[in-house]
Amino acid sequence: MRIVAGVLTVALLLAPRFAYADLAAVEALVAKKSAIIEMMHGKARKALVTAAQDDRYREYFTAGSADERARLKGEIDRISLQVQADFHVEEMCLIDPHGAEISRIVKNSIAYDLATNETENVFFAPSFALRPRTVYVSPLYISQDANKWVLGYVTPIVVDNVTRAILHYEHGLAVFQQALNKGQDGSSVYILAVDGDGWVVSDSRKAVATEKKGDSESPANYFDRFALGEMDLAQLMARLGGGAKGSGAVTTAGGRYDVAYQTVGHWTLIAVERL
Repeated sequence: MRIVAGVLTVALLLAPRFAYADLAAVEALVAKKSAIIEMMHGKARKALVTAAQDDRYREYFTAGSADERARLKGEIDRISLQVQADFHVEEMCLIDPHGAEISRIVKNSIAYDLATNETENVFFAPSFALRPRTVYVSPLYISQDANKWVLGYVTPIVVDNVTRAILHYEHGLAVFQQALNKGQDGSSVYILAVDGDGWVVSDSRKAVATEKKGDSESPANYFDRFALGEMDLAQLMARLGGGAKGSGAVTTAGGRYDVAYQTVGHWTLIAVERL
């Protein structure tokens, strides 16, 4: 997609009688896909919190000897491998308050080249502020281990009311793209996922790259900016009433559309049908 230069006045028109069914279709689609993404987040949160309740995490921090900590570290590695096998996570790690990795698995392998400073990761600071049994879901970022765009899920490991570490895992963006695009082949209605910075991270009309390209981590090298005619995301949402969701018929310089949107976490899902 490209953003049309300049800012033009866009009129939001009442939909004629024949378009009502189209508007209902886009509203239903965006509601359905939003529920699916919410469900995926919910399952990921539950799986991570369940794993974090294993006593071996807390025992690691109260171990009385280096040998005991080493034994428990091996147990923690095996817990991560089981989570990977059950939920197909890209990477899973345990990180201490200084940013050092205690344990990490990538795909189905234990990593031994543990990082010493993860403090700059987008999920690090918010996660150490979490209450027990809660989960932070990060914006998209490129995983340096999986070499692709991922969402991070993080929960704290609390021992005697002190957060001693965070437990973190990643799901690839492609998993969410597949869920959003399923059933949309050949449909006159398309659905997009747009992140908080206005990048289109999923588009049912075409493939959106998720694998890392060389050394680039710039979203501009992977994603298009959202635009409907001359409108960006904020302008579209304002035209449709603002808030967490909205819908209506929209006329732009490029045509007339039925549009519905709904915000889910860091993304806004948008269903569109050209009239």
